[in-house]
Amino acid sequence: MDQQLSESQLEDLRLAATYLTGVKRRAFQAEMTLKYCNGSARSAESKFGWNRRSVSVGIAEQRTEIVCQGAQSARSGNKRWEEREPSAAAALKQLAEAHAQQEPSFTSSVAFTRLTAAEALSQLKSQGYRDEQLPAPSTMAVVLNRLGYRLRKVVKVKPKKVPETDLIFDNIADKDQQAVEHCAKRVSSDCKATVHLGNLSRGGLTRGNRRADDHDMGIKERYIPCDIVDEDTGELFISFGCSYKTSDFIVDTLKAWWEKLTPQCQHQIPLLQIKMDNGPENSGVRTQFLKRMVDWVDQIRTPIQLLYYPPYHSKYNPIERCWGVLEQHWNGTMLIDFPTMLSWAMTMT
Repeated sequence: MDQQLSESQLEDLRLAATYLTGVKRRAFQAEMTLKYCNGSARSAESKFGWNRRSVSVGIAEQRTEIVCQGAQSARSGNKRWEEREPSAAAALKQLAEAHAQQEPSFTSSVAFTRLTAAEALSQLKSQGYRDEQLPAPSTMAVVLNRLGYRLRKVVKVKPKKVPETDLIFDNIADKDQQAVEHCAKRVSSDCKATVHLGNLSRGGLTRGNRRADDHDMGIKERYIPCDIVDEDTGELFISFGCSYKTSDFIVDTLKAWWEKLTPQCQHQIPLLQIKMDNGPENSGVRTQFLKRMVDWVDQIRTPIQLLYYPPYHSKYNPIERCWGVLEQHWNGTMLIDFPTMLSWAMTMT
């Protein structure tokens, strides 16, 4: 005998079924039919408005434990544009990366790019890609979003521009292309702001709603991370220093990263290209930094090329992307001591 349900309960069951598709929907409809309609598909159709043929199939699937697959399941579906045109997608990613920068507050791990969808299509066409190989402008914006780029400028900090800014960026692009052609090792390096350890968290709240201090008054234990990222493989090396951001600390980090490479890998590197900010510690006119770098080159017998970004444009440095990921990774966590900070840094991806 059918069980009586209120109109509100009927609406809830009808709504629940709309959130399911395929096998899951038939299983839910069959279970409700057996429970409230005595297993009658016709009663389920009149009470819930469900297709009785679909309900009957669901009841049969429960009885026989044989699941019916629809024609949709046999199809792989339409592939995304970047899967159909991998070479064009790789060229698009290079174009977007050349115009990308990390958001200054590190509130997101995605990159902002000044490259518009129309300009991206124009650039790809100039590289020889045909119209039938390229998506529509509206789809191009979606593709760029899927690749991790947002089509907007950073409005929080508007970089100042010096007369040489464009020339410096052109030089970086030329040297970068030459490094790719000659199979050089391309890395990006920079130091992050000081990390204070203790019972601290932004706003006094942490993950799990644990209480924490929202000020760092009196905190003495602090570390400065220095990162090196391989632009071709994405491998990240982080060194933590407990003193200050100095020229010696930066060079020592570079030497430690180099020693982590295998001897075979070191011998196969014809040129080491390092992208940096033109900060006071690693400036091209900083004598202590240049002396340490020259001594290091004499030691490893591998030429090194330093590429500096224009003033006020350090956010275009690829290493800044890693800072965004790290900030998102340990945001809201109490870094109470060095092992805790180190373990969080080691688990970031």
